Amino acid sequence: MTLVAVAAGLALIAVVVVDVWLTVLHPDAEGPIARTVRRLVWRASSLTSGRRRTPRRTPLVWAGPVLVTGTFLAWLGPLVLGVALVVWPNLDGYHRVTGYGPAGFVDALYYATGLLTVLGFGDLTPDTGAQKLFAVTAAALGFGFFAALATYLIELITGLTVRNRFALTIHDQVRGTDGVGLLARSLTDEGVDVARERCTAWAASLREVDDTVRRYPLVALTYRPRRRDYDIEPALEQIAAVTVAALLAARCDAWRGLRPRAEELAYALLRLQDTIASRYLGRHLLLAASEPAAADADPDEVLRRVHARLVDELGPRFDRPPDGDRFVDEVLSRSLPFLAALRGWSVLGATREGPPIGVARPDEPEQP
Repeated sequence: MTLVAVAAGLALIAVVVVDVWLTVLHPDAEGPIARTVRRLVWRASSLTSGRRRTPRRTPLVWAGPVLVTGTFLAWLGPLVLGVALVVWPNLDGYHRVTGYGPAGFVDALYYATGLLTVLGFGDLTPDTGAQKLFAVTAAALGFGFFAALATYLIELITGLTVRNRFALTIHDQVRGTDGVGLLARSLTDEGVDVARERCTAWAASLREVDDTVRRYPLVALTYRPRRRDYDIEPALEQIAAVTVAALLAARCDAWRGLRPRAEELAYALLRLQDTIASRYLGRHLLLAASEPAAADADPDEVLRRVHARLVDELGPRFDRPPDGDRFVDEVLSRSLPFLAALRGWSVLGATREGPPIGVARPDEPEQP
């Protein structure tokens, strides 16, 4: 019985240590405990929010803090239990203050909690060298655990700031139009050189967001703001429209110098989509890719509408047909299923109608 308890305790400690190491310290991985908590909390929040007759954002707003707290407890609980299981079989051999009485499993939990939090109440202390060595190791483990968590939270806030800044920037730039109109306005009012600089800045922002999603999958997209202008989904939709419009415009002689920066933007967009898909979407992406596309989500239809908008916005200088560009086809064929899957994964899709890439027809009024 003693060996079984000690082995089980050491196994629990090892599982938690590996999970924390993968989630907090490894930039390309997420531990199974953290991943399970993230999926369960987000699914519960989405169902709670989306099943209302009028979907509400409140459950989504609280999903992030609940995720962090739930993951912390899912790490701390097994860690305390593991230390207690190691200590429990030999607890009678520990030194106890006068009048302490018989020691049981509750006392082992009490001792483990004080040990990991580096409190050490002193009423129950180890006597043998092995017990003292384990106590020092467990205390160091607890100190490292809380220090790593604090560091992770600080870095998380920084990453969320990058994400929110990107969403706000796109929201403010697109206000009163859409992604296609934003690119056309930049070309006509500011010139191709400024449009190139804008594409470079957008690509840099996408790479920063990609790094945030990759390093902090626990909360990067599940930490939701109360204000909608901080939401990243609309920003990704508009950037997809900007990218397609930039690639199409760069085929014309008047703006051919835009092509390298448009391709850079496309690569950054596709990389971010792949990162989000691998971290969050899963079966939603498979479902979105397998279902027949609606007219507004069909790549050919979206391409036709983007082309028609550019003809209307840019005039006779836009002198190329809508087909014949492999890169444009690739961006559309990958972006449309991704955006549809993102809406399916996020309950925000239930609160916003329209195609995955919102592009107004030339005869429609501009988006407010």
